[in-house]
Amino acid sequence: MTVIHSAEFAQEGRELKGSIPLSQLSRLSDLLANTSGEVAWHIESGVDELQRPWLYLEVKGTLQLICQRGLTAAPWQLHAETVLTQFATEEQIDDAEAHDEDLEGILIDPELDIEALVEDEILLALPVALTHDVCGGDDALAKLASDKPNPFAALAQLNDGSKK
Repeated sequence: MTVIHSAEFAQEGRELKGSIPLSQLSRLSDLLANTSGEVAWHIESGVDELQRPWLYLEVKGTLQLICQRGLTAAPWQLHAETVLTQFATEEQIDDAEAHDEDLEGILIDPELDIEALVEDEILLALPVALTHDVCGGDDALAKLASDKPNPFAALAQLNDGSKK
């Protein structure tokens, strides 16, 4: 487990890289078809022009999600990036986010668990419902829709006939 003091880490402009086996991410395990493999993470830090510490987090990997159509394993490429601006209080976060809707704020944490942060980012990045081609994903649905006759075509023909 990698733990940092988030504000000190940012003040020092530090950087870390690592990987986490998917089997160690317990909150994610129920959403995966299997927990084989790992995710790679990279965290950089600094201080912005307002002297607020920030963390840049990037997470990459291939997850085996459950296809919602066929209930089989479907590979999904994860690439999540975020910048987290750190604040001392929730009120400061709320105020800053009210002025900048793109800002993502977190509380300064003297014992920030990087693995938990990575798992949070993965959970936020997951698709709501995944389908893939093997089970007839989006391309198959488009083909099915184009093969069906348009139920309004007969009405259009009736309308054309009444204009003559």
